[in-house]
Amino acid sequence: MNRSRTTVSILLGAAALSLFAVAALGQATVIVTFEDMDPHVGQAFELRIVDAATGREVDRVSVPEVVAPTFDLSVSEVPLGVTYRIDFYADANGNARYDAPPADHAWRIELPDLQADTSIAFVHDLDFVDIRWAPYLDGTIEDGEYASETIDAATAMSVFWQHDGILLYVGLEAPGTGWLSIGFGPERRMQGANILIAAIADGTLTIEDHYGHTQTSHRTDEVDHVIQAAGSEADGRSIVEFAIPLDSGDGEDAALAPGDEVAIILAYHGSNDSLIARHTKRSTSSIVLDN
Repeated sequence: MNRSRTTVSILLGAAALSLFAVAALGQATVIVTFEDMDPHVGQAFELRIVDAATGREVDRVSVPEVVAPTFDLSVSEVPLGVTYRIDFYADANGNARYDAPPADHAWRIELPDLQADTSIAFVHDLDFVDIRWAPYLDGTIEDGEYASETIDAATAMSVFWQHDGILLYVGLEAPGTGWLSIGFGPERRMQGANILIAAIADGTLTIEDHYGHTQTSHRTDEVDHVIQAAGSEADGRSIVEFAIPLDSGDGEDAALAPGDEVAIILAYHGSNDSLIARHTKRSTSSIVLDN
């Protein structure tokens, strides 16, 4: 059955403003030519280009099946004046998802200070890198897209999460079409929590980075650390995906680390998009970050 869906995505915070500034100066196309890829003919292949400083993904390309040992992949409209990393992998074990080498074969190329259209030649080698392939933040959540997930019984919200050692990627799904939120590391009730609250109204996603400054209230964080976000509404449910630093160094953000058990707050409103409307349901629980 086809589902009607409206999907939107936005860039936020100081990192996004910086990218808008360089984008105004120009954009380029990056072409990677892959050679001697005979071992991966017939396998799925994916590539993504990422801002090395912020972790923001510019774009990704997915190939259902490599058909020849030599092939090109390109990414256009890449902002100039930025240093990038290019991550890519072949689905060597054929399970339709990324697994750390040697199960899948993965590599990384550094692309410093992009200044013009660029072509790169990559010749197959065995110097694999665990690129910790990130979920695609498009406002939809596919089966197996995140490393970990849970359903909160008290709110019926679904929480998905994964990290790459630098950024934490989070997906939330809640009943209704109002706002939805998650808070990390509360000290007592809301106090001290790093709270991300979002809503989708008239096709526009709003997401804010808040700080629990008392046990019963929160306010906008002094620095917005949302790197990238997207959201959608479908079948009477809301979905938001976002990326934040594991440890931003900001005293108003809970510092997270791989392997931590992290207390979380979940809340949503069933129909109201106002971020100050009192929640329909709320709960506290915990998640464990993968190592």
